[in-house]
Amino acid sequence: MDQEERTRPFVITGFILLAFAFLFKWRFIYSEPVGDRLLGFIGIPTWSNGNMGLHYTAIVAILLLIIGLFLLAKRYSGKMIFIFFLVFTILPSDLFANVYQSSFAKGIYALEFYQDDSHCEYDTNDSGILVGKCTLSFRNHSNQSSTFHVSVHPKYDSKGFNALDIINLKGQLEIEPLENKTFEISFRQPLHSTIYQDVSGEIFIFNVRIISEDYTREL
Repeated sequence: MDQEERTRPFVITGFILLAFAFLFKWRFIYSEPVGDRLLGFIGIPTWSNGNMGLHYTAIVAILLLIIGLFLLAKRYSGKMIFIFFLVFTILPSDLFANVYQSSFAKGIYALEFYQDDSHCEYDTNDSGILVGKCTLSFRNHSNQSSTFHVSVHPKYDSKGFNALDIINLKGQLEIEPLENKTFEISFRQPLHSTIYQDVSGEIFIFNVRIISEDYTREL
């Protein structure tokens, strides 16, 4: 048996592990990697402290990558192993997402949320009511218009006051085919706790949940 025959099982297993490592970091059409959704589906936490601390999904992906590269080293030279590692690291985590959205996705699954261009600002009026507005930017990759409702959610857990926990955005939004659109949505929310009766600020990093008649999607 020559070397190629002896190392074939290692090579096959190595490439499979690399594929799973990429899958664990891959962001498809959701705000979190596919690995986060897989671990959450079977009841395994993805972070050591809520959604902060050690990211278990990333640790699993790194372990799969290391083991896969170790097995591939049974046949390939160090230069080739470095190339495999380089390809893995430079492949974007949202690979194929835009292609899927522009070619196949419909409704809210064709929507892309521009987090960097979105923010919420708020203040407390003289009656102790939280008032403000959220500016939310989306891209519709589909050739069909889409209508949806949206809500905002903190990206990270906070022990103190977080306006996103109580902001209620009302109204139906509509975006035309292949349109980039920025929505400005005002809100008005009573503060039930007497502790926070004089708060104001601006929030730039958060997730959104978009809801249509039949589907809900988190971004």
